[in-house]
Amino acid sequence: MTSDANTPAGFYADYESWKGWDALFRYTPDKADYFSGETRGLAIAAADVLEIGFGSGDFIQWAADHGARVAGTEINPVLLDAAGERGIALIDADFERVAGAHRERFDTIVAFDVFEHFSLDEILLRLRAAEEMLKPGGHLVLRFPNGQSPFGLAPQHGDPTHRSRLSRSALEPLVRGSAFEFVRYGHPFRARGRTPGVFLMRLVRHFLRDVLSACINFIYATRIPYDAVVVLVLRKK
Repeated sequence: MTSDANTPAGFYADYESWKGWDALFRYTPDKADYFSGETRGLAIAAADVLEIGFGSGDFIQWAADHGARVAGTEINPVLLDAAGERGIALIDADFERVAGAHRERFDTIVAFDVFEHFSLDEILLRLRAAEEMLKPGGHLVLRFPNGQSPFGLAPQHGDPTHRSRLSRSALEPLVRGSAFEFVRYGHPFRARGRTPGVFLMRLVRHFLRDVLSACINFIYATRIPYDAVVVLVLRKK
């Protein structure tokens, strides 16, 4: 969650409680498996990593525990205080204003469930800022509700602070002319689970989702993911 001057402040009041973020800067073994898979091929250990809108702090803590030099942005004072107590470096939530001071500082920038909170104008500014702050060869990871899928309606409209419907095709015009190139786009990494029951349940769910997605793509002659949430990875050339 990051700064948004056009959203009523009341929508963000007590946001961490509404989201159920009771255990800040902690992560489960299952989340650790997810983060490891989602950042596959990206620099984490001994790298400079920025999380935009670090929220509950689970990813930024995981990255720090895996050897990253971490920094983050947030607007929630409760979360900022908790991060400060842990010595996490903080950057202005409106990071486009300070991007020049962090030029080519970061190897990896991550924004999980954040960019949908911005207007398209803000997204354009912040994509350019992320580009400036990344080192050549660095990566930007975005996760957001799937704006091209009917199954993305629940995560998109379940939060009154969401402002933009996003997808790869919606972001392509905003990336055009930048130093970014597309690396991958699709469903989030699928952690298998650590017990046989969870593994089997997820295996069946993922199989059914893939079959349904393939059927819809065949019927409508499309080639897009229909998962509720998608992940886009960009690389700075």
